[in-house]
Amino acid sequence: MKPVRVYRCPDTIDGIMTGIYEAGISRYGHDYIRLEVISPDCVSEMQLFSEYIEIIEDAKKAALAADSIIKKISSAVYISIIHVLLSDKSDKADIAYHFLVYAFHIGPGVMSALQVPWVKQVFEINRAVGNESHFFREFLRFSQTDGIYISVIEPKNHVIPLITPHFADRLNTESFIIYDKIHMEAGIHPASGDWYIRHILPEESLQLEKMYNNDDGLASLWKTFFDAIAIKERANPSLQRNMCPIHFRKHMTEFKD
Repeated sequence: MKPVRVYRCPDTIDGIMTGIYEAGISRYGHDYIRLEVISPDCVSEMQLFSEYIEIIEDAKKAALAADSIIKKISSAVYISIIHVLLSDKSDKADIAYHFLVYAFHIGPGVMSALQVPWVKQVFEINRAVGNESHFFREFLRFSQTDGIYISVIEPKNHVIPLITPHFADRLNTESFIIYDKIHMEAGIHPASGDWYIRHILPEESLQLEKMYNNDDGLASLWKTFFDAIAIKERANPSLQRNMCPIHFRKHMTEFKD
């Protein structure tokens, strides 16, 4: 019996993909490998006799791992893995690694093997992250301050990389910021430029929320429109909750007092 080898990865896509790459080329034995995410939200206890390896994020190794997944399995599986790595699951790195071990053996049809626990978990996480990002593409609201569109969201998962391209495509000539208050990150798009994601400092978060609440009139205009088209006699709160879950309403203009 060999001791379990634990690869401790930074909580980023490149960080976890680097860990997957290092674990994959180690030939240590998949049954004796575990991947762990290092972040304030993912606290773990070190186990006696286990070997711990600290992973340093390496974009080249992450790219090699991604390229191997796309070429040897499929681009669809790679997208599913990215969704897993963007989730709020504390064991997402380990799930992704052991799923890929099986996927490299089975091939492109791996997502149909839902009887396999690793595949089932990836399927469920992928669906949950995809659904949440879809909801935010529908329910995200902007306010406008000094010509900049600002939105604040509080998602369960890291959806900023999934929703920012959507708005960058549709608001290509506008400057906007989508601020994730939970994970302290923002998708930033300068007018007619390329979008990017960056970590937000505490003092910057205060400034962003101040700008968001200091609307130039766009929010009031939208709320007026929403109230004007509403038909009180046909109000159906139950159906409205199904179509627009309460979780997403906190920063939706039309539900603010």
